[in-house]
Amino acid sequence: MKKITFLIILLIVSLLHISAQQYTGMSGLIHVPSAEMDSAGDARLGGHFLNKRFTPAGSFIHEGVPYHTFDCYISITPFRWIELGYTTTMYKRPNKDGELRYNQKDRYFSVKLNPLREGRWFPAIALGANDFINSHFGIDDKGASGYFRNYYIAATKHLTSKIGIVGMNIAYRHFFFDGSKKWNGTVGGITFQPIFARNMRIITEWSGNEVNAGIDCTLWKHLLIQVSLQSGKYPSAGLCYKTNLF
Repeated sequence: MKKITFLIILLIVSLLHISAQQYTGMSGLIHVPSAEMDSAGDARLGGHFLNKRFTPAGSFIHEGVPYHTFDCYISITPFRWIELGYTTTMYKRPNKDGELRYNQKDRYFSVKLNPLREGRWFPAIALGANDFINSHFGIDDKGASGYFRNYYIAATKHLTSKIGIVGMNIAYRHFFFDGSKKWNGTVGGITFQPIFARNMRIITEWSGNEVNAGIDCTLWKHLLIQVSLQSGKYPSAGLCYKTNLF
């Protein structure tokens, strides 16, 4: 069984190619933002399974017990220098019969700007925010909104060698919700695309609180998959459809 599982993973890896902070529908790493951008005209529609340790502490809980959840999103890159996204994350709440169901939603917008593209001697720079509109409407961080609210600045530089392409990413970000502040400060990660399989991207990152590892992949040019392990043992995964509208 282990050999079969390994062969399936190897087959998926051989088809890899995507660059995404996919749980928000935006480009990036796993939990960490980067200065990489989608191509102008790219659009995404998808969803992500979020392990209970992936969501902010004290957010998605019932009677003091955290639970796994999932989100869905839509995003677009109208120009090469800006990405826009909208994400809905599901809550569990008792229905009228007292049964616990995913029947409420937390919604937020994301934006990412790329004022400086990567050059030969300098990195790409990006500025971004998630859940940023709520603050302008005065919604309390301690209420049902603001769990994912953060602002960041990121830099990314790629180096090409005889064995592949290494992507180096560093960012500084600030979360506002208390349960998310463990991810504040300097974060970053490394990606690797081996020369013998340019479609493959392997990711390791420091989220500010834990080390995550994952794989991004594209199947049949449009179906995007991301699988990751938080702290090397807590899985999250996402699937989306990506196309270019131009």
